[in-house]
Amino acid sequence: FANPFINPVYLVFACLHGTLTDIDVSVVLSLDWPKDCGLAHFKPNTVERIVSGNEARPHSWPWQVSLQVRPRGSKHYVHVCGGTLIHKNWVLTAAHCFQKGKAEDASSWRIVLGKHQLKRAESAERIFPVKRIYRHEHFRYPAHSELDYDIALVKAATDIQTSNFIRYACLPRKQINLKPGHYCWVTGWGDTRGGKENVSLAEALNQARLPIIDYKTCRQKKFWGDRVRDSMICAGFRDTEGTPAACQGDSGGPLLCQEGRDRWEVHGIVSFGPIGCTVENKPSVFTRTAAYIPWIEATRIRDFFLH
Repeated sequence: FANPFINPVYLVFACLHGTLTDIDVSVVLSLDWPKDCGLAHFKPNTVERIVSGNEARPHSWPWQVSLQVRPRGSKHYVHVCGGTLIHKNWVLTAAHCFQKGKAEDASSWRIVLGKHQLKRAESAERIFPVKRIYRHEHFRYPAHSELDYDIALVKAATDIQTSNFIRYACLPRKQINLKPGHYCWVTGWGDTRGGKENVSLAEALNQARLPIIDYKTCRQKKFWGDRVRDSMICAGFRDTEGTPAACQGDSGGPLLCQEGRDRWEVHGIVSFGPIGCTVENKPSVFTRTAAYIPWIEATRIRDFFLH
């Protein structure tokens, strides 16, 4: 890597002699974030005014991950959650996707990228084994009913290289705040019917355009009240007739935003919403990625020393 302030020879020496500090590692890892993030080879269709969610242009959200698990005793994998590829080794997702916590067996999970049709084999798809799963240490659901700290990082066992069908999304800058009314996009294979029972995953990747809702509005009693923290983002519509929302199966997937025509940044992680998905005054709630940049960096440093 090219950084005039760090001598690679020093790093090797420091590693061998145990003198590498967390600060050194932090600098190295921060250099390691992909520079070509947030740009899709196949541009997403964001021009049409989309009221309810619709099928995305194939491979236009190339950082979209399907996180799949193989249930005990089964040979087949099932889609559990979405996720976002943010680095050659890392997928960003929701903590509630891993209900067993520390007991979750990473070897029973896999990362699937390059997908459009979820249940069909596709030439563009690539499958990667999972090495480690990190849920946020303070995540306590369902022991506590609130979905605070609903964030997790999944480490791939091998490097994930980019292609026309697989790209990295950008992380937002730490202090950025999205303005109410700013439109972002949620993507996933979640339930498209919004029923309370018999969740039915979408065949193809869907996208929906959602406006950011003011934090104070979302904190009102008729919305989500004190269940919403400032580490969360609300997005959606008050009038629910025919409007989109994140739904079961979308969990852990991205809320993607652009500032002007800039690169796509993953500002949110699908966390929770009402049962049935579209209920008046109950917008979708996302973990606010920018609030957890220090945790993401600290987790990568922790992982660095596990090699």
